[in-house]
Amino acid sequence: MAKQPQQRRPAAPQSQQQAKRPAAAPAAPVRKRESRDSLFSAGKHDFIYGRQNFILLGIGLGLVLLGLILMGGGSMPDPNTWDPNIIYSFRRITLAPILMVAGFVVVIVGIFKKTNTAEPSPVTDNSAPDA
Repeated sequence: MAKQPQQRRPAAPQSQQQAKRPAAAPAAPVRKRESRDSLFSAGKHDFIYGRQNFILLGIGLGLVLLGLILMGGGSMPDPNTWDPNIIYSFRRITLAPILMVAGFVVVIVGIFKKTNTAEPSPVTDNSAPDA
């Protein structure tokens, strides 16, 4: 048996070829801008921490930094003499570590403190209009 030649398909009309092409992509949706009431509530998305939490975190970090500054050493007035009262002073051995631990405690309290998430109810005017 001999091979039969393949039959060519007739060309599709122009309108069918255009129908096979993908349609133009629709315009991207426009996102509405949400009004921002304050720094701590950005529209529908609220921060995890409230204002009081950030204040506690700042106070705690300030105490830690103050403790580090107080713990920082100076130098001996005379490099040839050793004065243990300068190195082992109350400020460096007692006060600075207490301030640092207090700062860490305040930071932990600031992290774990629950925020007040109760939204104030909108004020409605139920009075009848004057006629």
